Amino acid sequence: MSDVVTHSYRPTEDEPYMNETQRDYFRRKLLSWREEILRGSNETLRQLKEEDNRVADMSDWASYETERNFQLRARDRERKLLSKIDDALRRIGKLDGFELDDCSAALRRVRAVKSGWELRQVERAAEMLSHVHEWMARHARVGMTELELAAEIERELRVAGHQGPIRFRAFNNELFYGSVLAGPSGAVPGSTETPIVGPGPNVAVSKGASHRRIERGEPILVDLAGAWEGYLADQTRTFSLGPLPRRLLDAYEAAREILHRVADEAMPGVTGAALYERAVELAGDLEGFMGAGDERVTFVGHGFGLEIDELPLLAKGWEEPLEAGMVFALEPKFVFPGVGAVGIENSYLVTGDGAERLTSAPEDLLEL
Repeated sequence: MSDVVTHSYRPTEDEPYMNETQRDYFRRKLLSWREEILRGSNETLRQLKEEDNRVADMSDWASYETERNFQLRARDRERKLLSKIDDALRRIGKLDGFELDDCSAALRRVRAVKSGWELRQVERAAEMLSHVHEWMARHARVGMTELELAAEIERELRVAGHQGPIRFRAFNNELFYGSVLAGPSGAVPGSTETPIVGPGPNVAVSKGASHRRIERGEPILVDLAGAWEGYLADQTRTFSLGPLPRRLLDAYEAAREILHRVADEAMPGVTGAALYERAVELAGDLEGFMGAGDERVTFVGHGFGLEIDELPLLAKGWEEPLEAGMVFALEPKFVFPGVGAVGIENSYLVTGDGAERLTSAPEDLLEL
């Protein structure tokens, strides 16, 4: 061991992980812990030997045996702990002369291009979402809550084999199946930098469907992630119970046009930034594109796989080019505070000469 560690030293996130000072710090901690356990073990054995010599009355023997067995079990657990401490010390020793670095960025880039097996799982996840129009026609009713409708759709997904939780990396949280948001709920912002968040059931889970009752003539945004063998696909469709106001219908058609034209330009070599700027150009000065006011986000699409926010990004400043084998979700949406949100989202596979659509649910805004 070196003398680089002082008594006041504590590891911090600002220094390289498991650098020489940290290794010495943890090595000293483990050795101190090991020595303390050994001292305690030796003391226990000494006391047990003395007790064996002192206990002569058979009436005291039962309680003595109980206490003795308890002490021996405790020392057996500590013996196993000593083995783990020795293993940890050996692993720390193997790091001497090396530096550790965060390789998650490199791994994310590798994961961005899917293998054939991964693509088959993504396709199964996408197929799972193809029945959303049938589910909405079967279950959506005026007066039911968003949570009640979400529960019906989640049941359909679960029966189809869905895993339930959807993992985010950037926001360090999870989503359950997706979001079902009606009327003003679709325009409620939140902690995640996404165009659609929703109020959620309570302040502890402030994302997604709420207890609000669905009314006639308001948009119902159904943003779902399919999941198969851990792999995801992403899709959004818009519905209504009764006719929608003209400005919402026009916004939906604008979103659909943006979706098709940006998807047509997605191919190997095109950057995510270029596709984002194209979407912004097509939206022009239309109200509420990708969020209202200060809540507007600076992306229009994202990769997915084991997590819902993988590479590539179709975002401002993202200059990495698309490659064949990547998958991405393209999600132009319009948000109107106090009214709701409309939009559409499909998942795509980047092929050698373009982008192949993976999610196949009808794209028309369905009035139920």
